[in-house]
Amino acid sequence: MPDEVHEGKIPRSDPLRMERTRWLDGLRGLAAGIVAFDHLFMDNIWFPFVSFWTNPPEANRSLVQLPPIRILFSAHAMVTLFMVISGYAISVNLIKDPKSPNLLARISSAIVRRGFRIYLPMLVTAGIAQLFYFLNVYHWEFDEALVAELPRPLSAPWAHVKYLLNYMAQNINIVAFEPPGGLNGQLWTMPLEFRGSNVVYLLITGLSTWRMKLKLYVLPVIGGFFIWYGNWDTFGFIWGLWLAQRAVSATANSGEQSNAELEMAEFDGSHNSTVAFPGTLGHFGPGRRFGRIRMKNKKLILSRLAKALTFVLGYYLLCLGSDGILPPGYQFLSALHPSRWKDKWHIYHWCWKSIGSAMLVYAIGEFPTLQRPLTTRPVQYLGKISFALYLLHETIYQLWRNPFRNFVYLILSGSQYENSGQASGADPFAFYLTWYITGAVLGVVTIVAAHYYTIHVDNRCVALAKRVDRWLSFR
Repeated sequence: MPDEVHEGKIPRSDPLRMERTRWLDGLRGLAAGIVAFDHLFMDNIWFPFVSFWTNPPEANRSLVQLPPIRILFSAHAMVTLFMVISGYAISVNLIKDPKSPNLLARISSAIVRRGFRIYLPMLVTAGIAQLFYFLNVYHWEFDEALVAELPRPLSAPWAHVKYLLNYMAQNINIVAFEPPGGLNGQLWTMPLEFRGSNVVYLLITGLSTWRMKLKLYVLPVIGGFFIWYGNWDTFGFIWGLWLAQRAVSATANSGEQSNAELEMAEFDGSHNSTVAFPGTLGHFGPGRRFGRIRMKNKKLILSRLAKALTFVLGYYLLCLGSDGILPPGYQFLSALHPSRWKDKWHIYHWCWKSIGSAMLVYAIGEFPTLQRPLTTRPVQYLGKISFALYLLHETIYQLWRNPFRNFVYLILSGSQYENSGQASGADPFAFYLTWYITGAVLGVVTIVAAHYYTIHVDNRCVALAKRVDRWLSFR
């Protein structure tokens, strides 16, 4: 999820950056916002996260369980979006000049900075969480298995330090990685980020001398192998690399032939009146010339329809719930499962969501109309604080959600909030209003905290990573 765009203070958009990369920042921001939103109440209100057809009917059959609204409750699917976006973000600058004599040095620098870029903010976040646990200031019911392995609060400070160091060691080991749990459940994606990043760097190095067109054919094949095998996160990074390779290829070719502008007109938002038709069209008679134009228009329409269908299907796959099985409306996908997936939900639901992310990002990249909402100022701001938002939100909820929620419910209903089933049954109006108020207040707190975390922690980690890289390098 972190990338090299987050530099400076709350970094402003560079006017020289291509518009098609700004919308990726916005998409990442929306994805981080959805994750933070869902984690607020996922353990208390479960029905939005399962299918419309889940039993019992009286507890389901809500419109929020159906696309397109269902996307707001797709926290797991947003993780797969992070992988595709990160694959693009970390590779696009490295592949612009594959023949550069400095390519190896740049990749070496990127690997060093990427490690610090991911793990330094993670260490700070995990350290803060461990300190709060030691001080016993949480108001949260942690998993019993986790509590059993944690040192007791207000005792044995060194045991807490050792637990933190062991937790970080487990996350740094991307070769034999097993999710270590811990106080911050959302941090399980960080080792996947670093592993996927290194796969991208390896592919850039290994394919650096290959012809551009050949890369565009080979990368989907490599990605297809990993999704077939069930490595959905690696597939996402490779797909992001392919999208970056495709964008660089299109940019490089746009000025080489007179017909390139026509081919790219739908991507860059140019009007048809500005398209420069190839001069060779003038050699044909009027009938043949207009016949060729009509044929091109038909191909363009079919191409756009195919891309629109790709967007719709990708969006639909991202709306797959957390039922544990394929629900009605998605059961047709089982006929497409490779043998490697078998009936393992923990593999195939991630794979389908990763495929959906790949389709969605590709399709948005083809339609400027879909990109524009993602380049608005509020969405861009979310993109700039997205990493900090992802890192911090669970700690904030663990500190303040339950006491604030209980207080609001007591004021509204006059009774105690014992559990979600009791509270919703006793006073449904007060129950849902309580969650709306809790979400609004803690949402503001989380955004403000992410803003200052970006300035005082995240950006300083970026600067430190650069200094370490310069110190280690012989350049």
